[in-house]
Amino acid sequence: MLISLPSFGKDNLKALYDSLDYSVAHKDMYAQEKIKRINEIRSALSYANLSDVNKFVVYNQLYNEYWKFDLDSAIHYARLEVETANRMNDKYRQVQADFQLATSYAMHGMYLQAEQILSKHSMETIPKDLRAEYYNANIQFLQYYLYTSDSPEDAKAQSNYRDSLYATQDQSSIEYRLNLVDRMPSEKERLDGYKHLLELVEKNSPMYARITYNIGTIYAQQGNRDDAKKYLIRSALSDIYNVTRENQSIYELARLEYEDGNYARAYRYAQSSFEDAIKAGIQFRVTQVSNFYSIITDVYQRREASDKQSLINIIVLSGILLVCLVIAVVYIFKQLKKIMRIRKDLADSNNELQRLNETLNDMNAQLHSSNSLLQENNSIKEQYIGQFFNICSGYIDKIGDYQNVLYRLAVNKHYDELVKKLRSTTLIDSETEALYQHFDTIFLNLFPTFVSDLNALLKEDEQIVLKQNSLLNKELRIYALLRLGITDSEKIANFLRCSTSTIYNYRTKMRNRAIDKNTFEDIFINK
Repeated sequence: MLISLPSFGKDNLKALYDSLDYSVAHKDMYAQEKIKRINEIRSALSYANLSDVNKFVVYNQLYNEYWKFDLDSAIHYARLEVETANRMNDKYRQVQADFQLATSYAMHGMYLQAEQILSKHSMETIPKDLRAEYYNANIQFLQYYLYTSDSPEDAKAQSNYRDSLYATQDQSSIEYRLNLVDRMPSEKERLDGYKHLLELVEKNSPMYARITYNIGTIYAQQGNRDDAKKYLIRSALSDIYNVTRENQSIYELARLEYEDGNYARAYRYAQSSFEDAIKAGIQFRVTQVSNFYSIITDVYQRREASDKQSLINIIVLSGILLVCLVIAVVYIFKQLKKIMRIRKDLADSNNELQRLNETLNDMNAQLHSSNSLLQENNSIKEQYIGQFFNICSGYIDKIGDYQNVLYRLAVNKHYDELVKKLRSTTLIDSETEALYQHFDTIFLNLFPTFVSDLNALLKEDEQIVLKQNSLLNKELRIYALLRLGITDSEKIANFLRCSTSTIYNYRTKMRNRAIDKNTFEDIFINK
């Protein structure tokens, strides 16, 4: 399916011009869509064991797609049709393919080859339902040939073939009715007939392009140039939409624009027509357009040269005015430069002041951080010192009480019980456990998130889970002391009443349980 034509509002002349200019600039989009469709058709030839009948059908489809688009390719597939029909010994398809090849030859400027093909057929050998194609092939041959010859005999022969074609056509077909309108004697009758036919055909179809072209040429002959352009533009748009490179309408439109002095538009349309004729290989159209194209190119280039000279004059005058302006600007600039210098000095001062304020703010922030840390350390010291005095005072009282107990035992000569007391570790163990309970309580009051912070650094399946009613265990007390800044393993061992190797082993095992054992202790201790 082809891309839709652009719409630019109402169907007035300006809107039609805008639509045509856009389509001419983007006509390659329509060509690419057509090539895509051709490639889809051609892909059927890759099927294995494709019969000659089916090959002929595909060749015929490709011929019709390339007709008036790329004559070299159209001729190639017409020849393949002829070869396939000959191989099948199918007389009907041989004649059909010959007419297609002859028409392509004629449009391509290969008049001798076209004439040889047509001359070998006679009415006796042509199937009845192909006679219309025979007449049409001869009409088109003579139509293209008459661009290089003004022979009255050829013109008469073409008229006779038209009469024969008219006599063989289906009277209900649009082609027949179009030929009927072509034969009407007056321009008014033909104009009315074409407009009536226009209501019966699909918009932007090839037949729509033919009819709007005929209407446009009648209006041009009558001197009604606006209406002539409207219908020629509609015809040209339909040709672009159908990727028909045999586009007489845009060529005629270019001639009208040239006569009206619209050289830029005439050059653009003539260039489009010339490019299409060359791409398609339509020899008679190349010959027709090339002469006019060379004329309009020369006029357009001279017009551009004139416009360029006018532009140079304007630039020179603008240059003189610019010099005067520069002198005025230099004077103003000198005055502004002094103001700018003062503003710059003020800006530098403001920047320096801002920098000093930022430095002061940074220092205040650091001082605030230091004060916070100092307050935290002071709080720790105050709590620990207060607890230390309480514990020491309690121990002094307990030692005094214990001394009195031992004294009474000695005085009363209860030596066995005295020795038993002296040998017992119960008091030491209970006091040690009490000491650890005091330590745990004080530490967790200072660092309530200690255990969760430590677990956050451990692997999920290696995290510490304390027993019910337990505050800290031995391994947690090691890291509690580290958190307080006691890093000497011997001091830690003395406090926890174990060996330094035990401390080392605990720390090693804990590092192995960490997510990152290399940075575990540094992160935790400095947290």
